[in-house]
Amino acid sequence: MSGVATRDDVARLAGVSASTVSYAISGRRRISEATRERVLEAMRELDYTPNAFARGLAGARKGIIALNYPLRDEGWSPMEVRYFETATQAAHECGFHLLLWPNAADDVTTLTHLVSQQLVDGVIVMEVQWDDPRVALFRERDVRFVLLGRNSDPSGLTYVDTDFRESARTALEYLVDRGHRHILFVGENRVEQGHGPMVRTITELEASARRFGVSLDRFAGPRTYGTGRAAYRYLAASGAPITAAIVFNDQATVGFINAAQLAGVSVPGDLSVLSIGMGEEAAEVDPPVTTITPPVAALTDTAVRMLIGAVEGHPVTQSEVLMDAPLVERGSVRDLT
Repeated sequence: MSGVATRDDVARLAGVSASTVSYAISGRRRISEATRERVLEAMRELDYTPNAFARGLAGARKGIIALNYPLRDEGWSPMEVRYFETATQAAHECGFHLLLWPNAADDVTTLTHLVSQQLVDGVIVMEVQWDDPRVALFRERDVRFVLLGRNSDPSGLTYVDTDFRESARTALEYLVDRGHRHILFVGENRVEQGHGPMVRTITELEASARRFGVSLDRFAGPRTYGTGRAAYRYLAASGAPITAAIVFNDQATVGFINAAQLAGVSVPGDLSVLSIGMGEEAAEVDPPVTTITPPVAALTDTAVRMLIGAVEGHPVTQSEVLMDAPLVERGSVRDLT
């Protein structure tokens, strides 16, 4: 044989599956002593050396799951860190370890390599795109996965997601009920990438604005404080009679309020602000920001337990879960009625 031996080579020589080779190495599942000895003999014959990570997996009481959350240029927000913390805790309570895969959604080459290692029992997929290549990859490789989000056609998929259409309707209705007729939406520039939450939010905001007969202007940029400051400058230069902003961009929310205040504009006295997506840190802003916040703990805990249930062969009781995001009033919206 030429080249370096692989786990698949060991499996063929031992007459077992590749996953059985992994179990023999890691001890994650019980296999017969005879089977284990065949695997070890094949490894010796092929001079196969498993990587140190695979050898170290025996510490997991039941298994390993991965959380694929693509790392962005702006890093992770406090809310995204809460997703990691909740997922880790839920996995631990079920006797599993959790690995973080920060690979980009379109980095199919790296994800294919990770999947081929067969070191995890399933994957939680986050930052789901409208046309997400990971869905086809994981299906093709027969990898168990749960979407924490939805693509354009989630039929037949297992997912847990915030109902962002409902969140958008709630945000606009809340402002309209308080007399606001001219509204600015500040989002992230991720529509062209097919970012599911942003696409659904904008689609519903535009539909609701037409239904209520109110004007809706839009501004988008990266998830930075600078985007918020730029959005306020855009508003000020437009001359439009905008009285409220819906901001789906947590860092931009802070930048927007700061820019308005530096310009002598009172929030909420002159300009109201409502955030979609900002977490508990909204209470620390001056003024504290009214939010519609995804239920991070419930979303993540549900997704992890759905995946582990599939790994352990439990019957599927529900494969499609949509959760409402509660509105928390804090004082950044003025009632004009």
